[in-house]
Amino acid sequence: MKMKFYLFTILSLMIITSAFAQGNLGMIALKGATIYDGNGKSIENGIIIIENERIVSLGDEELEIPENAQIIDVAGKYIMPGLIDAHIHFFQTAFFDSRPDAADLRDSIPLAEVVKYQKEHPERYYQAYLRSGITGVYDVGDYMWTLKFQKENDENPLAPHTASAGPLITPAPEQMIGIFDVNGESTFVHLGSEEIGRNAVIKNTEAGTTGIKVWGFSPKDADFVKNINAVAEEIINQDNKLIAHSTNLTEAKMAMELGAKLLVHSVEDTLIDDEFISLMKANKTLYNPTLIVKRGYYNTYNALLGNDFELSDPGKIVDAKTRNMLENASDFKKFLPDARIKALKSRLPAMDKSMNTGKEIMLKNLKRVYDEGGTIVVGTDAGNPGTLHGVSFYDEIETMQEAGIPASDLIIMATRNGAMAMERLDDFGTLEKGKYADLIVLENDPSENISNLRTITHVMRNGILRDVQDAEDFRP
Repeated sequence: MKMKFYLFTILSLMIITSAFAQGNLGMIALKGATIYDGNGKSIENGIIIIENERIVSLGDEELEIPENAQIIDVAGKYIMPGLIDAHIHFFQTAFFDSRPDAADLRDSIPLAEVVKYQKEHPERYYQAYLRSGITGVYDVGDYMWTLKFQKENDENPLAPHTASAGPLITPAPEQMIGIFDVNGESTFVHLGSEEIGRNAVIKNTEAGTTGIKVWGFSPKDADFVKNINAVAEEIINQDNKLIAHSTNLTEAKMAMELGAKLLVHSVEDTLIDDEFISLMKANKTLYNPTLIVKRGYYNTYNALLGNDFELSDPGKIVDAKTRNMLENASDFKKFLPDARIKALKSRLPAMDKSMNTGKEIMLKNLKRVYDEGGTIVVGTDAGNPGTLHGVSFYDEIETMQEAGIPASDLIIMATRNGAMAMERLDDFGTLEKGKYADLIVLENDPSENISNLRTITHVMRNGILRDVQDAEDFRP
């Protein structure tokens, strides 16, 4: 029976109720929308047929719809794969309580309590992600407990698919990273020797990590060079992959020479060169620019000092705890020493100027990577102060559009390429037969302007369709 679009939500709830009652989702057909498949192709007046949690077939208006399928009329709408945020951190809250290295609030909010809450309540971010249209996330550096989300979330239609790299390996001093130690666990491993590096790779791999992240490179340090070579060799031995946090050109080149498959930040100190491009192509390295995260820090420092935090969240997707923390950030000012407050105030203007210069370089480098045929993914670094889980995706991809990348190609970066980074392209990231039915429905055409991602009305995760404005429908 053909149904009007205004009955979309009602039918969604009917499908969900039937699914839990019968143990399956039945067969449905989304009919009439323009479909972007994530591979660069589009279908006008398209049809997608879904049974249980998988796509059975898709095509144009000539595709035959089985008689037993429940038809949902989405004429005039736009459908594309669910978005993938290829750079997040579950342990981070988008405030300084999870980043004491940036502003130490541990006297008022002990880090152990923050991490415990993050571990036990990831669902508040699950809702933020799904209601933003994000059906997959890649946690590229975190505590070991995030690894359990990889399997759990695959079977949970109220959570995004998840990949996790586990604890980061870093040459940073132990006294610096020790601040993150919580009950014998840490999100960092100090690279103090070849043996420590190899053991960290083995431990992470055996625990099931998707990638091994190295945070920071020191090309001129002979001990680091020896130790990181051992890490890179062991990553190959363990059939894992190297993920690199390297924000300047020299370090990024070193990372790719070591075999890095994913650069999780832009090169921001200077323009990339031909050698960088050659290494990227030879290594098939994915490039994640993370253009907005520093501005997030700046905005949160400003809020801490008493200014308003501008929260762009018209759909009220951000959870109440996060919202309250950011809107009342100045309440924590009293926990910082006066000298620290004074230093922040004097430093922010220079930080603003530096970010503007850095943004210009990052946009030029992003465009060069794009023009040279590099593979680009969208990742926000969500969880860092001011970079919110879920809604920050829009700000990030809109900033990428400023580089001059067509919206039609940004769709691919936001879907297929992100699934590649997660090593899950066989399962999702594009709309193809046999893949999970993870998709979003939009009012306006995302190929004309990527800001039209903000017109999302519905998200489907594993074949279950939900109205993104219905918060209750996303609660366990």
